Amino acid sequence: METQTITINMEKEVIDKLRSQSDNKKGFLGKTISKATKKYLKEKEQEDAKKRLLEILEKGYNMGKIQYKHREELYDRYENSRL
Repeated sequence: METQTITINMEKEVIDKLRSQSDNKKGFLGKTISKATKKYLKEKEQEDAKKRLLEILEKGYNMGKIQYKHREELYDRYENSRL
């Protein structure tokens, strides 16, 4: 995977907390930021998919014309097809 160098500004307090948990391993901050960004993007993608699906549900789906008015008509058709 290709990497690219970027410059970001973060609060010193946040950086210090991250470094204190990392044992000062080289590249830890970059890996942590990449992981958090990937998580954010995945959540955003899921949120967008959820919105699209809710729009489809609200719009509704045409299931076709109802051919039977009463449940008994369905049973009659089923029994006649078994004969």
